[in-house]
Amino acid sequence: MLRTIYPYSLGENSRIRVVLLEQAPKIGPDLAPAPLSVIEAALKECGVEIMTGTAVKAIDADGVTTTSGKRIETNTVVWTAGARAKPLAAQIPGQHDQYGRIHVDSYLHAGQATDIFATGDVAHAATDDLGNVAVMSCQHALSLGRVAGHNAAAELIGLPLHPYRQPKYVTCLDLGSWGALYTEGWDRQVRLTGKEGKDLKREINTKWIYPPAADRQAVFAVANPDYVIVP
Repeated sequence: MLRTIYPYSLGENSRIRVVLLEQAPKIGPDLAPAPLSVIEAALKECGVEIMTGTAVKAIDADGVTTTSGKRIETNTVVWTAGARAKPLAAQIPGQHDQYGRIHVDSYLHAGQATDIFATGDVAHAATDDLGNVAVMSCQHALSLGRVAGHNAAAELIGLPLHPYRQPKYVTCLDLGSWGALYTEGWDRQVRLTGKEGKDLKREINTKWIYPPAADRQAVFAVANPDYVIVP
């Protein structure tokens, strides 16, 4: 029930059916077993129906037809399809990954065009020496931007460049009124769930990822390439 996930958003007595389609055999196919079990339990508690192993074949004004032939009558469809780098990235020579991102060196020089720095969602950048790569999210984009900006300015005036490294990786997934799930590490070890996770998610969304106040000291502090959002 949508009103279970977001109380009263469509009226206290609304009876809304929510169906989640996933073409993989399980929801969250890239997640580890521990967080996946938490997500499944949260969705079940919220009344969300889960259909796996099927995809959307067609959408019309009155509903959705799945590849397995099932028909779901609905007036609202929310479609998610992942992310890709901006087409502009394709104009920069060098190796690109499956998302169109440019492979960069530790200082974020872009591919074969070493006078260009790539950052954010167009940079395929190593976060550590273990083979992990930055994902297309604010968590990595903010640090990538700091380092790329610092290095672009430093290179212009002949100062040492700062290598990009971001070994700590976390995820924080909002699960409606049930709360949120917070994990640490690339193996996604569960650290917070429910209300505790939700409180942290609100902190991230309303404070951590926003620009600082219009104060010179605060702006320069946040621009420091060693600035850490997640301690």
